[in-house]
Amino acid sequence: MLKANTPDPLRIKRITESIIGLPTLPTVVSKMIELVDNPKTSAGSLARLISTDQALTARVLKLANSAYYGFPREISTVNMAIVVLGFNTVKEMGLSLSVFDVFKNAESSPLFDITRFWEHSIACGVAARMLARNYRSRLAGEAFVAGLLHDIGKVILNQYFHAEFAQIVSRTAGGKTLDEAEIEVIGTSHSQIGAWLAEKWNLPKIISGTILNHHEPWNSKQDPVFVAIVSIANYICHLSGMGHSGRATVSIPDSRLWEIFQNENIPIDEPDIGSLQTEFLVEYDRSETFVSFIHDNDET
Repeated sequence: MLKANTPDPLRIKRITESIIGLPTLPTVVSKMIELVDNPKTSAGSLARLISTDQALTARVLKLANSAYYGFPREISTVNMAIVVLGFNTVKEMGLSLSVFDVFKNAESSPLFDITRFWEHSIACGVAARMLARNYRSRLAGEAFVAGLLHDIGKVILNQYFHAEFAQIVSRTAGGKTLDEAEIEVIGTSHSQIGAWLAEKWNLPKIISGTILNHHEPWNSKQDPVFVAIVSIANYICHLSGMGHSGRATVSIPDSRLWEIFQNENIPIDEPDIGSLQTEFLVEYDRSETFVSFIHDNDET
């Protein structure tokens, strides 16, 4: 039996789910994710769903008509917008904007800059998508989502457990790792809390599992390579100074991370980080219109 002063992870889960009531994704976005992930879905089916949501419809049309896509005439239907943008871009945009909407009341503090956090999260999504396209192409769309949400548990901690989060950050300033401080203060981790949220949102298990294991992909029971890709994406974004995740120092990848790639004959190793970082920065520039669009809508 746990002592009274011992943090209980199950208690934390009950608090986050029952008392606080973690928010849900809009129904249309949840259905959109299901449709995009179904290979039998047509552009017409997806367009009919998106058209039931005026705000989402306006955002899809605005992005499709942006100068980046350079379509010669105005795109006035959701169906044509989907054809121009592609299924995965529509999913990525819809989920990103929904996440921002769900946590629109999240506030920055001296401990946690929410704007820079979102910058890091989006960049990680772009980096994960780039890597997955090269080494796990069928999961490139899921990689963006996993990268975007990998640290979402920190937002929950900052917003709903602010006093405890302050203690955690204070302990990291004293030399503890973030993971050690989280276990000491609340008895669980931001990774676990983020995975609970992904489960509540009924996101694919590969997403919740990646959020849970993104610091320890060798513990993943589903697809360690996919999780390792998100871990490397996170590391590259830290090295590139893309936003700030709230972590005081950059964690050097464990040797077991490189072993995951070696076991699958995937040519990613520590000496490759420099070239992967360069490739990411080029990819991020290419995605600037998409990223700026999300930021612009986040500020409105």
